[in-house]
Amino acid sequence: MRFLLLFAVAAVNLIFTGAVFPNINLFGIAPDIIICTISSIAILEKRMSGAVFGLACGLVLDLMFTGSIGFYAMAYFLTGAASYGISVRLRYVDKYIVPGCFAVGAYLFKELTSALLVYMTGLSFSLPQMLFRYILPEALITGVFMLLVHTVMRKLYRAGSIRPRSSGDIKRLG
Repeated sequence: MRFLLLFAVAAVNLIFTGAVFPNINLFGIAPDIIICTISSIAILEKRMSGAVFGLACGLVLDLMFTGSIGFYAMAYFLTGAASYGISVRLRYVDKYIVPGCFAVGAYLFKELTSALLVYMTGLSFSLPQMLFRYILPEALITGVFMLLVHTVMRKLYRAGSIRPRSSGDIKRLG
């Protein structure tokens, strides 16, 4: 049941990322729902499941939107792994502020990782221009959107159908 629900969440994320948000963005700015889900999984489970989820979604995005495989997959996987590393050290997580800030940080990490990958391929771009025009506004919108995603994910985990078998911490969610 867990894998079916995670597959359904991934499908919803990919539909919103590929079809919905590109059509309703504001000045080219749209939230990154995959980052919200990766961050929420990392906060709730404190396992590498978020990194695996990011890798799977990144591979599908690579197949759908790029000619090469690995660009999105690498960025989302590294973001999930970093989210796991930070979430293990978190002692207190409230319902709103910490998850929102966590998503903002994860989005910035993903975009800087993507910029490094683009730089390594030899393409030229202006990082300050991209940072102020797209990355920072999208990070803020992603942080706000995280409130909705984290609420939904918390409810799924509290229901017990998506939670891993050996997680005692999730039972204490508020």
